[in-house]
Amino acid sequence: MVRFALTRGTEGLMERKNRRQFVSSLRISAFVLATAAFGATVTACRVNESDVKRWGSTEHGPDKLAAVLMHDKYDLQLRVEAGLELLRMKPRSGRRIGITRLIESLGQLSPEERKKLIDGMLPQILSQMKAPPPAAPPGQPPPLDPSFAYKDAAMAMLTYDKAVLVSDDVSRKQLTDALIDWSQHDFEHRLDNSTQMFGMEQMMRTIGAPAVKGLPVLISGEGSRYDRVASLVAELGDQQSKEATAAKLVDLAKQTGSQAWLDKTKPSVEEANRASKITPTPEQLQKQLAQYQEEALTKIFASIKKVGTRPAIDYCLSVASDRTQNEKRRQAALAAIEGRLDRSNPGDAEKVLALAAAEDTPDSVRDLAFQRIGEMPRDQVVQKLYGLFNSHKWKVRWVAAGTVLRMSSTDQLGEFMSHLPGGLAPGFAMTEPLSYGGLIEKMTVKGRTPREAVTPFLKEGNLAARLTALGFFYATGKAADTKVLVPLEADRFPVPKTDDPEAKWQCEVPKADGKETETKDIKDVGEFVRFCVTPAMKAR
Repeated sequence: MVRFALTRGTEGLMERKNRRQFVSSLRISAFVLATAAFGATVTACRVNESDVKRWGSTEHGPDKLAAVLMHDKYDLQLRVEAGLELLRMKPRSGRRIGITRLIESLGQLSPEERKKLIDGMLPQILSQMKAPPPAAPPGQPPPLDPSFAYKDAAMAMLTYDKAVLVSDDVSRKQLTDALIDWSQHDFEHRLDNSTQMFGMEQMMRTIGAPAVKGLPVLISGEGSRYDRVASLVAELGDQQSKEATAAKLVDLAKQTGSQAWLDKTKPSVEEANRASKITPTPEQLQKQLAQYQEEALTKIFASIKKVGTRPAIDYCLSVASDRTQNEKRRQAALAAIEGRLDRSNPGDAEKVLALAAAEDTPDSVRDLAFQRIGEMPRDQVVQKLYGLFNSHKWKVRWVAAGTVLRMSSTDQLGEFMSHLPGGLAPGFAMTEPLSYGGLIEKMTVKGRTPREAVTPFLKEGNLAARLTALGFFYATGKAADTKVLVPLEADRFPVPKTDDPEAKWQCEVPKADGKETETKDIKDVGEFVRFCVTPAMKAR
């Protein structure tokens, strides 16, 4: 019985062992079959162009496309197509990750492999950049422009800083020329498109002067983004481009300043009035049109200022000097030539000086004319400015004198004082010495300080010079300096007489109660010191 039990137990053990071996054999066979089947599948399902196009829209597509691009086991044309598909991929989360993967992958290849792939992609990139922008249906916004991706890829290839991706000079020139040509088609829409990896201005700054050479021809009207063209040409363009841009802007200004422009603009202004339910009188409509025209011209003059050039300067000088032009237009013309006058050309100074001296020049235009004169060399204009000191209009002398002081140094102060009105200085306004004093403080120091240079004139020189010296202490003196002026408080020499209400000699003095002030007419130098100069010094 025991033997029988042992035999049965042994047989059970053998049976279980054989069963395990059998199962194991089945598993091994299944693995071998599965492996063989997988290998057969890999061999049968080759990557093709359809896969490449499909991967452009799948989650892990960029990785697969990059793998095809980089491995030489694939046909060259398939690798080129993988690169183009990376390029064409739509942005993900606002980023063109396909172009980034393309550039990074190319950067890891050998120069020889890289050149073959870029040469393969180049014809498609160039042709797509040269394709005309898609037309917008009537009344609809423009459709997406597919050329942006090719432009961005071209820029990325040319500017990659970890490796030279485009080593062939011919290919670099082809890409650069295509970028320049691309920027000059549909300029207004492409300029500010926010989906670009490389903005158009960034692209132009990378290329430099050649990038803006074709921009002047785009200036054809108010809506032609002439302001941006002017900015780009001023920053990047050569002299020829600047001259071409200035010429187009001058033509635009002439057109905008014409009656034909007003006639053309009138219907749109009338339509805007109707939309706003406004019914202006004929006179009011004319004022609207005139205002609109001046605003448009002011913007054009601002663009002219950016590029300058001789023809533009001559045009602006002619507008500023033309008495038939309105005041705002003349102001805009003078503002446009700020810093642009030819310092070696006396003719420029003559024209602006004549404008400043003319009796019928509006004060606002005259002020700007003196500012332009102040930009010229002192020795070229100072004697003509001194000539304006004799004008019967004190404001002309005032602005001319201020211009002289701004361009003078302390060693030239005596020369300035000698040209002020002599004798009783009739018409010499109180505003003059007070403002001259502040300007003297700012003079360039040569030899003596402003205070050292002006102090002798408290006792020396004519009345206007003495009053100007007092104006210096009015503008800069402190309480401790009042003792310097004490001897002058007894000076009974009369202040200049003037009929102009704006030129009167008056100061605000405390009333008897000390709480309020009142206007006091100043009769002589001593009163000027006591009631005007000394209180200002003590207050400081």
